[in-house]
Amino acid sequence: MTEKRQHAASTAPAMPAHQAIYDLAETYDIAFDFRDLDAECNALDAICETHRGAKPESFCDIACGPGYHCIAYAKRGLRSYGLDLNPTMLDYARRKAERSGAAVNFVLADMRDFCLDAPVDCAFCAMSSFHYLLTNDDIIRHLRAVARNLTPGGLYIVEANHPRDVFRVGKSLKNVWEAQRGDTIVRSHWGYDADPFDPITQTTQTHVHIEVERDGHTRKYDEIEVDRSLTYQEFSTLIAIADVFDTPAWLGVLDVNQPFDNTKQSIRMVPVLRRR
Repeated sequence: MTEKRQHAASTAPAMPAHQAIYDLAETYDIAFDFRDLDAECNALDAICETHRGAKPESFCDIACGPGYHCIAYAKRGLRSYGLDLNPTMLDYARRKAERSGAAVNFVLADMRDFCLDAPVDCAFCAMSSFHYLLTNDDIIRHLRAVARNLTPGGLYIVEANHPRDVFRVGKSLKNVWEAQRGDTIVRSHWGYDADPFDPITQTTQTHVHIEVERDGHTRKYDEIEVDRSLTYQEFSTLIAIADVFDTPAWLGVLDVNQPFDNTKQSIRMVPVLRRR
């Protein structure tokens, strides 16, 4: 969620730069706090039971952002890690975990090269953060890094974009939404049809516009996020080249019973990777 992010501009009453950045971390937390974390952790458990033979006893949230899943798993009593490259976001997640009483091990590191203090049974990369890996080499390095930090037979589950969005033969997910926490309203517009796409690098300069309404004031954030488009054929080939995982399943959502296909129920590309 936060591996590649370029802050372009913001407008509102002036505030110290460090406070504005920290407020942006909270804004992201509110904007993406629409997920049913308990249900998603249950789904991850079910995937592990099916393709690993047991629920995980340890977990790593890759590109964890505000720390949704690593905090949720820590509350379940698992040894839990949250890994991110953004120190401000990681600090926000750490404080959030402390407030909730969750003991999470937060790791400031590049997801292409990291080392946990002990391997985990399950790693998860949520909300299309995998697409911040912009080159084939980035992806291969990342897959090998994750494998080094998994127990034998451990799973890596990736929530990637459905390829129908690459070819623009449909739209799988909404890119405009509103979220509210207390008296704060966050309106997000994630990506526009005119966003520049480079067909050689398969990267898009995704424009993000966020408006935060609080105490009668509106603050606006505009950012550019660079992300890589991936097809199924490319992804499966890069997994084979990395040569560290088997792929027992491709799912269309976080549901062990929903295959990856072209139906409307399949809104993502979710490879289930098992360390050899």
